[in-house]
Amino acid sequence: MSIIDIKLATRGMDSTARWKILKRHVFSFLKHMTLKRFMNFTHAELNRMMKKEVINSYPYILKMESTNICNLRCAYCYDGRRMPVQGERPYGRMTFENFKKLIDEVGLYLFKINLYGFGEPLLFPETLEMIQYASKNNIGIGISSNLNFTDADLPRRIVESGLEVLIFSCHGITQESYSKFMVKGDMSLAMENVKKIVDERKRLRISTPFIDWQYCVTKFNEGEMDLAVAKAKELGVDQIRFLRPFIPPDAENEWFADSFSKHEFAGLQRSKAGCAWPYRSAYINYDGGLLPCCQDVRLLGNDFGNVFESGFMNVWNNEKYKSSRRLIANTSVRNSTCNTVCSRCPIIGTAPVENRNNANLTTQSTVS
Repeated sequence: MSIIDIKLATRGMDSTARWKILKRHVFSFLKHMTLKRFMNFTHAELNRMMKKEVINSYPYILKMESTNICNLRCAYCYDGRRMPVQGERPYGRMTFENFKKLIDEVGLYLFKINLYGFGEPLLFPETLEMIQYASKNNIGIGISSNLNFTDADLPRRIVESGLEVLIFSCHGITQESYSKFMVKGDMSLAMENVKKIVDERKRLRISTPFIDWQYCVTKFNEGEMDLAVAKAKELGVDQIRFLRPFIPPDAENEWFADSFSKHEFAGLQRSKAGCAWPYRSAYINYDGGLLPCCQDVRLLGNDFGNVFESGFMNVWNNEKYKSSRRLIANTSVRNSTCNTVCSRCPIIGTAPVENRNNANLTTQSTVS
């Protein structure tokens, strides 16, 4: 097990973008460092290297979904925004009170929170309350947004909230290609909001939020990449990243850019080092349902427990977590002792990558 096992949940198209993301993580780590967080980080990494089942550390990064409701219908996202069926998580939003309760339990150990999942965080006002509360507790926080909003005062409130990172999801530089991917979206509106946020940063003479434009590349928008780079410079965006989206292999050819192989699965390569999520991080749905990572968040049966009902630490070391860590330590135990979603995961080598569509992993995060 490597002492330095650094993996980025979101990978840019080239090493330069990946290095910028890593530097941003290091900056957040140093900015929010305390003795308690450093000691917890050390214990978490020792637990990972020693492959312990029961661990004496909290996660030091959390991914939390404030809502799974969205104002757009992006292609292949959350199964096209269909209504949930029996056994699936309904649509909803996290309350500020539940967010606060969780931060009061684990906030002293966290360097960073990614406050987004399969919905649009800025749809609801409590998201900015959550950002402000995390910021007051010296926790770095980032969101991902399509910025399709008409509230003229929202750019100011975003900048003043303490938000550190804003991932701007925009997959095209013409309305034609943009709306083909981001159905129901208005590209001009989104661009105007980016400009207003940049202007607010200048007015307040601060550098946050860091604006990271995420551009998912397909065949029909691939020819606009140079235009996107020029637009990013014009707007004052801090970074633009060109990514391979999660598209099912049986989709039409127009969804597969020449830059990527149609048969490659982004981010699903097997890892000889196993998986670090059950030691370092976790994914918390808006309703408190806890998952080890952002794979297949829709099925309620995949939850490891509910942190709003049971408390985080009572879930963090329950039997589902212990069996999953046991699996990561020794993948041969999969059939006999682990029945969690981890046992169907191709990343840690317990399911073939070519069987991805049969692994009951129905939803994936394309951003992080």
